Amino acid sequence: MTNLKENPLLEPGLPRFDTIGPEHALPAIEHLLENYQRVLDEIGNGASGDFNDVAGRETLADDDLARAWSTVGHLSGVMDSPEMREAHGKCLEAVTRFYTRRGQNRDLLEAYRRVARSRSFDQLSPAARRLVENEIRDFRLSGVELKGKARKRFAEISLRLSELGKDFSNQLLDATEAYTEQFDDASALAGLPEAELSLLASTARHKDQSGFAADLSQPCYLAIMTYADDRELRKRFYRAHATRASGEGPNAGDHDNGPLIRETLSLRREQAELLGYTDFATMRLEDRMARSPGEVDGFLRDLATRAGDVAGDEFESLTRFARDFYGPQAPPENLEPWDIAYYSEKMREEKLGLSQERLRPWFELERVVEGLFGVAQSLFGIRLELDPAVTVWHPDVRYYRLINSSGKPAGGLYLDLYARSGKQGGAWMDVCRSRLKLAGRDQDPVAYLTCNFAPASPGHPSLLTHSEVETLFHEFGHCLHHLLTRVTLPPVGGIMGVEWDAVELPSQLLEGWVWEREALVRFARHHETNETLPEEWMKALRADQTFLGAMALVRQIEFALTDLALHVEPDPEPEAVMQRIHAQVGVTPLPDWNRSLNGFSHLFAGSGYAAGYYSYLWAERLARDAFGVFRAKGLFDPGAGHKLEAEILSVGASRPMRESWQAFRGRDAALEPLLEAYGIAA
Repeated sequence: MTNLKENPLLEPGLPRFDTIGPEHALPAIEHLLENYQRVLDEIGNGASGDFNDVAGRETLADDDLARAWSTVGHLSGVMDSPEMREAHGKCLEAVTRFYTRRGQNRDLLEAYRRVARSRSFDQLSPAARRLVENEIRDFRLSGVELKGKARKRFAEISLRLSELGKDFSNQLLDATEAYTEQFDDASALAGLPEAELSLLASTARHKDQSGFAADLSQPCYLAIMTYADDRELRKRFYRAHATRASGEGPNAGDHDNGPLIRETLSLRREQAELLGYTDFATMRLEDRMARSPGEVDGFLRDLATRAGDVAGDEFESLTRFARDFYGPQAPPENLEPWDIAYYSEKMREEKLGLSQERLRPWFELERVVEGLFGVAQSLFGIRLELDPAVTVWHPDVRYYRLINSSGKPAGGLYLDLYARSGKQGGAWMDVCRSRLKLAGRDQDPVAYLTCNFAPASPGHPSLLTHSEVETLFHEFGHCLHHLLTRVTLPPVGGIMGVEWDAVELPSQLLEGWVWEREALVRFARHHETNETLPEEWMKALRADQTFLGAMALVRQIEFALTDLALHVEPDPEPEAVMQRIHAQVGVTPLPDWNRSLNGFSHLFAGSGYAAGYYSYLWAERLARDAFGVFRAKGLFDPGAGHKLEAEILSVGASRPMRESWQAFRGRDAALEPLLEAYGIAA
């Protein structure tokens, strides 16, 4: 066993990624869990009703664990290896068992209730009161009131769901990397621009292959689907991607997530029923802005009704364009799913005079990052300064120190932006350290920002599509929510504890700046000539914001309705539910062999978005309306930035988001800005 005195996961400060190995994970986590349990036992055995004696002590113990566990979890996602996967799995089981027991600890619940009943409760800060109230609510949702066999079964389900989520994630990663096509020369990849060919050449080198190679990672997959003239090539990749980790497709039966999905849905429903809920969705909405599955369904169906006809017209227009298209392949009579991205890009170029590929030279990654940080500085007075002395987990990773508006260090940000083998796909933000000021501990917040952009290659900088720029801004919005909090109690500070259907508000709000001329002139410059993005292209980009927008909106509605149905209906057949919802609201083809649910990590690689995928659209309604403040007062108006920070970003979950929204906007959120953003008349 690793000597605990030499275990880097137990050291204060930032993680020492240059010294942390898989062998450190389990000893550190087990040690911290033992300490945490000792604290809980002491609290439960007669603690007073004093906040610091109960919530304060637990908050410190929880933060000790969170600092080590976030490091282990992050490394598992960005530096996967058999050893790290095994270590993370063992830690996950231990942590899940601990929090399941903790959630059913009646003595601890009574201690929190004593705090809530104490005479001093009303004198506590809003954040402290909110923390206690949330804990009491969450105890109930953790099965604390169950007895006997039901209590034991609830705990068993919690552990199994955690295992299923990790297995789903691992199998999806394995399936994504398992399918690869190698090409001896570029002739088989006709249509792919130079940047995409460079990406596929780099992929081949990393796989020790010659020529070009593409797997199902997001950059490779999008390159094929968007630009490859060879329709059969696009079809092969679509089929491989849409059947990842399933019993269909070219790797049928390998890493099949289908059984995991069915077991997950069944266990979620069983757990909800143990707590007296009719379904899992109703249970999950206990701590959301939306109050019931019916309200969510109504919201989504209303959007579908408003967008449906427009989306249908857009698809017909795209189909006509494809039939008339004069290009290197015979025009299709009917569009198939593997045609949509390809012809959408061709249509965008013809109708708007621009394309994602033509825009790349103006979005060099380093300049975009500078522009992103500049937006934050203009709005909130903060700076992010590179600190190469901080150790990282990969040479591509960079660490930035956050300097607040008073010129003092106030946190930090890790940037890990490039795709590579052993790294989970997609883009995400996560917590490394939380703001904490309690009992002599003074800790600043630190965030991880992870993306999967095509890396630079010899002679070629990393150039982003505009949609990738939008992704970067989105994830940075989450980071700002975490980094700018003034709440010093982690369970209700930053993104923690914020209603799930509101947590996307800051991220989606920050996307607004990538469409506006006033922001684009700051960072949209040609990487060779330093020329700003041409004025006509800026206008075209604004038009692109709504280009085929209703189709995109309807697709999101499909995802959300499918998620909701899976978590409301008893014993759902996942593929049948997906096909039924598509028949009701979809406008594009969906093959009966499509198994995209098997790669839907938002729903099944953990439970965050389960019965909550609607949250993206729910929060986007808030974000689009909030952006209207900056359109009215000025894109970089410091007063508007200060109000956003003061009323939403800095307060975290110290009050309900409904109150924070009203404090910022002064009224309920309007739907019209959301519809307009997708090109739909209100």
